[in-house]
Parts: sequence; structure tokens; C-alpha cells
Amino acid sequence: MIRTLVVDDDFAPRTDQADVDALFGAARPPAVPRVPAKGHSAPALALLHQTLRTAPDALSAAQAAELTGVSRATAQRCLSYLVREGMVRLELRYGATGRPEHRYRIAP
Repeated sequence: MIRTLVVDDDFAPRTDQADVDALFGAARPPAVPRVPAKGHSAPALALLHQTLRTAPDALSAAQAAELTGVSRATAQRCLSYLVREGMVRLELRYGATGRPEHRYRIAP
């Protein structure tokens, strides 16, 4: 005998990737370095890390600096450090000419 479960779509909960990410991400503490390298401010690192976590898309150092209120140089230095630590991923966006734009996204 085979039983079939019928689910009423009007009452079925909707689950998407954001729900799954939130569920599994909640089990882990945020990956912010405990002891930053010399010349790196722990509050600036944490602020930039949190900004990238909530950003809907990758950000440039200038965009991250504007959103957090730190200087562009500080943002660039801290973001490079977070890339080396494996907490942030660096993406290169190539334009028609010149150097590629560095864009930063939270590491998976």
C-alpha cells in the first residue's frame, strides 16, 4: 500500500536559499579576527566585515569606505587583510581599458 501526502500550497511554508543560509550561518560565530595584525583596527575590521555581510552585491573599497565612514585607504588595507585571512573574497571587474576594479564579497 502506498500512501500519498497531499500538501495544501496555500499553507505550506516557503523556504529559499536565504533561509538555509541564515539557519546554518547562525550556528557559527562571525569570522572576525580576534587579534588583528599590526596597523589594523579591530573595530574597523569588524565594521567592514559586517558591511560586506549585509551588502546585496560585491563592493569596491571606496563604496565600503563610504558606507562605514572610514577612509578609503583604511578600507582598502582592512579589506586586503580580510582577503588574506580568507573571510572576504576578492573579485576583479574588468572594464574596457585600464586596471580592473577590485570588488569585495563575503567569503562563502
